[in-house]
Amino acid sequence: MKLRNFLYLNTRIVNDYISAIDGYIYDEESQALANSTTNTIGGKGGISVLSGSGEHSEQKTEEVTRSVKINDVAKFDKIYCYLQKKSDEGLKYFEFLSDETYDNLQRDDFIEVLVTVRFSKMKEITDTVKKLGDLALTIQGLTEQQIFDKSARDVINGFSALDQLRSGKEIACVFNFEDEKYPLISYLDESYFRCEQENFIGQAYILCKVLRKIPKGQNVKLDEVFDIVKKMPLNREQRRNMPKNMDNPDVIKDVVKGPALVVIPIAVYQ
Repeated sequence: MKLRNFLYLNTRIVNDYISAIDGYIYDEESQALANSTTNTIGGKGGISVLSGSGEHSEQKTEEVTRSVKINDVAKFDKIYCYLQKKSDEGLKYFEFLSDETYDNLQRDDFIEVLVTVRFSKMKEITDTVKKLGDLALTIQGLTEQQIFDKSARDVINGFSALDQLRSGKEIACVFNFEDEKYPLISYLDESYFRCEQENFIGQAYILCKVLRKIPKGQNVKLDEVFDIVKKMPLNREQRRNMPKNMDNPDVIKDVVKGPALVVIPIAVYQ
């Protein structure tokens, strides 16, 4: 059994998989524990003993029932063990991907990988700017002096607006092997983080399911600001009046080039 420190655990997926494995799901179970005690009585002190060694043993059994909570970590461990036994090879574990390994991976394959985690550039920049803005307000409250001029405040407000566009959506994330080949792209639900997001970055193990491959020559653009606009049902004239280039500005442009994998993370842990 591996002992893990979970940084992210998608409990909805975990419960779905447990239901598929067992055919049902439950959060508690009862356990019956039998406690046995033995009392030995000797043949001394005028007590008449008919035969044997002069001792008499009396055994007493008491049964105790307790309710046990089946937590999310225990459920995950059951899924992990199930995947280990599912095939002769066990769960596939990688610290890098070769060309052959990448070619052999299929949709719905489960893999465990050791990678370095990073958020999208847009999230990293907007988080940093937000911290600077909060720091400036704190210093301003203490010193009653403006830290940033108007142009700097406009930049902060602009990035705050971008953060509002991203807020509530899944967080785009990239997992890189040490050789930086075959990156893994995923989208994380904020409600399943088990640590502060600033502590999420770094090297970790990930159990994930392959969703699709991004072949060489194709790419994935993360956190595109104008995605909503691009998907709007516009008529021909409206489309003609739209700007030709609706990609993210260079400062927040984040493009992951294939070959790569899009995966669904079940858990991220150390």
